[in-house]
Amino acid sequence: MSAVLAVVRREFAAALDAPSAWVAAAVFALALQSLFYFAGYPVGDLRFPGLWAGGVASLEVLFAWLPPLYAILAPAFTMGAWAEERRSGTEELLLAWPLSARDAVLGKFLAAWALLVLVTLVAVLPVAVVVARLGPLDLGVVAGGAIGAVLLAGASVAIGLVVSACTREQLVAFLLAALVLAGLWSATLFLRVVPPWAAEWVHLVSPQARYLESAAHGVLGLADVVHHVALAGLALLVNWRLVEARRRG
Repeated sequence: MSAVLAVVRREFAAALDAPSAWVAAAVFALALQSLFYFAGYPVGDLRFPGLWAGGVASLEVLFAWLPPLYAILAPAFTMGAWAEERRSGTEELLLAWPLSARDAVLGKFLAAWALLVLVTLVAVLPVAVVVARLGPLDLGVVAGGAIGAVLLAGASVAIGLVVSACTREQLVAFLLAALVLAGLWSATLFLRVVPPWAAEWVHLVSPQARYLESAAHGVLGLADVVHHVALAGLALLVNWRLVEARRRG
């Protein structure tokens, strides 16, 4: 566990020192709050007005926008996790520590996950305070959405890390991970027009599909938790196998 924590501290400190992380976090917070207050969520079947237009004390719009925004922010936080290590040649040095590939993968995951959750909290908390002052805010719905957002962040980060482990270029890792996550999100827009078997596959592989139909409304079931945890675990397993193969090779 001490080895994992050492990697977490290393990765978290590196992220805080990177200007790109601060820029991405600021853009995320500004975009999320602007969409919540003014645009609403006019996408697909899940449509909500903005706060000023709807006048409802709810954070559903805020939670509904997290999947597409995570499709950009998660790759921004994970693109250099392995790609930059490989490009600069420091991956060999990292794995030369008294450190297993499993510990390195887990440490990078926990650091990126914590950073994404922290940025989300900073963006969401002021909005929750404002909405609570404007009207009665259902804290149960907020709690369900928040827990779902944490799980969605974990799955998004795990997928981003797999992509980063497959390339040497940060920009390529960012674009590919963003494409994958955006594809999983946009697939949910076509659930009613695709064959039932295709819709079932979307539910099986897309964390966004389950999130938008449950946690975004503040309703989080055990099946949703298991889905997100299993998807993140599978992505971490693939990440470990990729790194371990390079270490032995």
